[in-house]
Amino acid sequence: MNPHVEQLAIPYQRSMTFLSYIRGPLINDWVEEQAQWLIDQTTGGVPHAQENLWRTIETRFRQAYTDTAEKQKAQHNIQDLKMKGDDLDSFIAQFATTAKKAGYDLDGEATLDVFQRALPFKLVANCVKFDHPVTWNDWTASAQKHQQEYIFFKERVRGNDCRGGATKPQWRNALNNRNPNAMDIGCTRARAMFTDKEKRQRVQSGLCFRCNKKGHIARYCPNQEARAAEASTSNTPVVTVQTQGPVSAAQKAQALIATLHAESEEVRDCFADELFGKKDVLNA
Repeated sequence: MNPHVEQLAIPYQRSMTFLSYIRGPLINDWVEEQAQWLIDQTTGGVPHAQENLWRTIETRFRQAYTDTAEKQKAQHNIQDLKMKGDDLDSFIAQFATTAKKAGYDLDGEATLDVFQRALPFKLVANCVKFDHPVTWNDWTASAQKHQQEYIFFKERVRGNDCRGGATKPQWRNALNNRNPNAMDIGCTRARAMFTDKEKRQRVQSGLCFRCNKKGHIARYCPNQEARAAEASTSNTPVVTVQTQGPVSAAQKAQALIATLHAESEEVRDCFADELFGKKDVLNA
């Protein structure tokens, strides 16, 4: 308002005129409260020309209007929040900030319901199934735990660097190493490694390392060409585990991992997603 206009030059009159223009069901009570404050001030001896009267009303109006607008905006924005990618921590921080601006209680049932709907379905399912969270702290802790497990497993499947697990170079060596003591992984075959004891027994018995028969060595195994021809006509990776005696769980796992790494990145990602969503399969 222009204080140089004659009827607005006096701060008290300017404030009362300003309040007279503000009307609405959501603000009428506030207007009456401010008008009564002005009357009380002047009745108590404050001069009508005291500039602080106008400054106080102006400041209170800005605070009330800004707070109301920000709150309404936050209440609208929180409904549209969604977790993007794998960055759960940033989403939690953004959600908490928006909820506070909206005036929501983080432990409130309605707030937690909005939070759950903003998370990926499989993540929520695991939180409910394994942890039964109730409060805001319960939910965030559970979600962070399961998200970390998912990211860790996903990185292991991809063969990327991952703290606490195999590093990228280690995965690369495991996939490409042709040393007889390591997994033999080709485009179409993954042959489990033999222990030193098994190798000595095979050499002493004259057994082929490929077909388990006597009379030749693996390099000249008659089954080699037949298997190569079979593999070349199939789009599905062939995994054979050759060992004397029972096959160990570790050898089976190595063969299965080798098969998985022969697949495309898309297939490996889908595998990680499926296993993450069905963790109870491992305990079946």
